[in-house]
Amino acid sequence: MHEFELKFQVPTERLAGVEAALRRGKVESTQLRARYYDTPAEDLARNRLVLRVRQEGPYWVQAAKGPGRGGLERLEDEVPSAGGEEIPVPERHRWHPVGKLLRKALRHSAGALDVVFETDVTRLTRVVEAGGSSIEIALDRGHVRAGRRSHAIQEVEFELKQGSAAALAELADGWMREHGLWLDPVSKAEQGRRLGQGADAAPAVLAKARAGEVESPAQLLAGILGAGLDQVLGNARELAAGGGSDEHVHQLRIGLRRLRTALRELRGIAGLDGIASQIEPAIRDLFQLLGQHRDRATLVPAVEQDLARIGAPPMHDWQPRLPDVAAAIRDPGFQSALLQLIVLVQDLHEAPPGKLKGTRKMVSRRLDKLHHEVLHDGRRFETLALDDRHRVRKRLKRLRYLAELARPLFAGRVVDRYVETLKALQDALGEYQDAASARTLFERHAEKDAKAWFGAGWLAAREGEIAARCEQACRKAARLAKPFF
Repeated sequence: MHEFELKFQVPTERLAGVEAALRRGKVESTQLRARYYDTPAEDLARNRLVLRVRQEGPYWVQAAKGPGRGGLERLEDEVPSAGGEEIPVPERHRWHPVGKLLRKALRHSAGALDVVFETDVTRLTRVVEAGGSSIEIALDRGHVRAGRRSHAIQEVEFELKQGSAAALAELADGWMREHGLWLDPVSKAEQGRRLGQGADAAPAVLAKARAGEVESPAQLLAGILGAGLDQVLGNARELAAGGGSDEHVHQLRIGLRRLRTALRELRGIAGLDGIASQIEPAIRDLFQLLGQHRDRATLVPAVEQDLARIGAPPMHDWQPRLPDVAAAIRDPGFQSALLQLIVLVQDLHEAPPGKLKGTRKMVSRRLDKLHHEVLHDGRRFETLALDDRHRVRKRLKRLRYLAELARPLFAGRVVDRYVETLKALQDALGEYQDAASARTLFERHAEKDAKAWFGAGWLAAREGEIAARCEQACRKAARLAKPFF
């Protein structure tokens, strides 16, 4: 009923090695030709549903897929189909949970189902036993086509047939490290839809607040980490593929910050402490590199425009070198951290129920401590040392994100009002941090170009002005931010 699989992109130069490794056991080769259907209004796509008819060798199979409990788990139902030319019949899935989703999505549809895109893939499969689990490894090569547009497919999937997600992840981790694979959450269906819409990349993925109540600490943590993974994987995928934008970098940083906040502040829930210490370094390293990219790609050009407006002497051609974000995302250390988080979320979905009272009490203590630390130091921000000012800003972000993440434990509206107050303070402290970061970059560049000292001095003067405003913003937040914990 629930399908759990991990899909990885295979670099072109590694394809031969992956195939050779797969052929070390008994393999089966199958030609797969599939048609994906939707209505003219894209009723299925809007509800994250897939309806497919696929030729698998001499047989035709109709499949319906829908969202599962997490971003990497799906509902799936397959039934025999009379032939590839016929329009799929959603009622064939009426006895499966995904059938209910299909009926709801198509209930008011005025248009007939029609082919939106097609795939033509050669699949090489092998079933392996690992850690007491049965796992199918499938290497797919071919194309997805929508109209006149086409996109190459070269990916390997690890699908759990029986056993544990941890065993699958451990097997996939070994292949990932040996063959340079990297996680790709974009399905063939999603890739086909993009082609049909003429889109080369998806918009940046924003953070999503959890809707509804939670019934146990494990459920709370699964929702928090799952939402963070969705944001991280969605944005990381576009950047790892060589596309994306500065907004993808920005949203990836936010997703990583939310994950880091959860790993640090919620360690007492559901055995999170052990895994948090294992994966935090890899997440921190990528987060810091993305900060460097943001400063050099967007902050420096913005400051240069400000300097030009006030008549600053033009510097020699200066374009700070940007870090290789795609390579950092594809790094095995970060990919392995993602795999461990994915397994943790799967395990949390299966965890027995528990009481929320202790969790609410623990989170309240953390929020109270951060609240008082931020506002105590913030009210004397102007006199703080540089490192202490930076610490206030980091604690403020943790306070804001922890409040948002823990929202299901409290009355939502009071949390929202509290967070809105913190956002205003965060904007003020962010302006200060931008000036401080830019000043450091200009001072370094001044070693090569003396004209950069003008910008460094101007930014240093701004730091003092902004610090005074930050202190006032902290005092205002202390009056307005009403603790709900």
